[in-house]
Amino acid sequence: MKKIFFLAAFIVLITSLLSAKVLRVAIIDFERSDRESDYVVNSLMKRDFKNVFDDFEDLELIKIKDSQQVFEKSGYADPSYMGTEDIAKLGIELDADIVIWGNVAALSNTDFKILTKIFSMKSKDVVAITFEVKKDTEQRRQVLKDELIAKIKEFSGGEIEKLLGIAIQHFNSKNYASAEETFYDLLEIDPENLEANFYIGLINYINKDYDKSEEHYLKALELDPENYDVLDYLSQTYLKQGKYDEAIAALTKIAENNEDKEIWFKIGNIYLDNDYTDEAEQAFLNALDIDPEYLEAQIGMGEMFYGMEYFEEAIPYLEFAVKENPDDEDLQKKLAFCYKKTGQIDNAIAQYQAIIDEQPDNFRAYVNLANAYNIKEMYRQALDTSFKLKEIAPDDPRVYILISNGYMSLNNFTNAEQNALSAINMDANLYQPYRILLEIYQKRGYSRYEAYLDLEERARNAYGKEADELVEQRDREKDGAHALFLKSQEYLNQARARTDNRSELNYLDSTQATLSQLLDATKKDFF
Repeated sequence: MKKIFFLAAFIVLITSLLSAKVLRVAIIDFERSDRESDYVVNSLMKRDFKNVFDDFEDLELIKIKDSQQVFEKSGYADPSYMGTEDIAKLGIELDADIVIWGNVAALSNTDFKILTKIFSMKSKDVVAITFEVKKDTEQRRQVLKDELIAKIKEFSGGEIEKLLGIAIQHFNSKNYASAEETFYDLLEIDPENLEANFYIGLINYINKDYDKSEEHYLKALELDPENYDVLDYLSQTYLKQGKYDEAIAALTKIAENNEDKEIWFKIGNIYLDNDYTDEAEQAFLNALDIDPEYLEAQIGMGEMFYGMEYFEEAIPYLEFAVKENPDDEDLQKKLAFCYKKTGQIDNAIAQYQAIIDEQPDNFRAYVNLANAYNIKEMYRQALDTSFKLKEIAPDDPRVYILISNGYMSLNNFTNAEQNALSAINMDANLYQPYRILLEIYQKRGYSRYEAYLDLEERARNAYGKEADELVEQRDREKDGAHALFLKSQEYLNQARARTDNRSELNYLDSTQATLSQLLDATKKDFF
């Protein structure tokens, strides 16, 4: 069996952690409300703001002279007359994150009230703050630190939550372009935001940009290396890129950290899809170590061994699966086939018959006996067993499925179709009758397709009236075959909508490929 080689490391980090972003603050103007306020306004704009901002490494004050020049070019005399769009234009020109303006009013010769407005370039929100200062320089600067600087930081911190909420709202509305743009705005404020990186990864996964999706999941993983959701979604991105080793490594980390049987089962299926049966077996066993009665892993083991033709090994797992899922006809057939291949079918028939003798109303024993007869190609005995079951449970659609299968084995398509339709009338959500009907119409269509091929060959060697008649018959058979194949296609689609069984979906995929070829071969020729 094939072996797989893991990467030496789980993940190679593609970027280093970014340092926190420094907020650029532009102060465009402070108006004086009265002559007494001249001193405070001049002190603020010429010395105070620069002195205060110099004490904070995470804040950068854009030169006030540059901010004032940009404001003067706007044509406005007072920022209070400007709308948010006008303020935003100034902020863009100054490359600012925060734009500030306000006015100063005297309360007395020594006390002044400062009204400040703070505008966010990201959220386009404005917040106002009012505080009082004195003429004393040290007191005034301390108040600026305690009130203005604290408010700027609080405002910026609140932006993170607000932008996250806006971005998630866009995402939930499937407005992915706006969501991604807002998440990127969030990362400019908070480069280490896990949610933003996760959602950008998810958006790009949805948009099938798997390289970019992987990049942001890896950034999220740097911030939280054990995060279940990030590892799970990263594994899906790896699978889309065919990076199976990396996907398995991510999932293995989840499974080991959480003792997650479902993740081990998922790992087993990835291995199985790539024909690494040894590793698939170990993953399924890991799942069963966590929960010995985990049905999906039992089925996975049974079907894997069955597909490898290790029939003896498959039997205990299939027996468990059939016991827990007695209505799964596919599992029943596989178990019966394993019995046949290992020389146990006769013993199985004897066991089922003994159960019926002791328990004449045992529904499952009749089903098992009929399936065992079918595997041994004792079709008449299988059908007779089905009729006996009908006497016990005349209103159970599963009985009619069993009878329909019996007639199918005897190539009695009419009765097989009638019983399949009876099952559907009782329960339209069942999968099996639609599968039977698609096979019936495929076989009927193929019979007419063979007749069409024969008539086409004969028409090539005929002349005159005989040739015309043969061509007419040929076209009739071709059209009839095509109509039957279309009907088979309809039932295939209905069957697919009613199952998520891995084995059955593989069967439907194979049948679909054959049907597509037959439909193409029998489509109407207009020339």
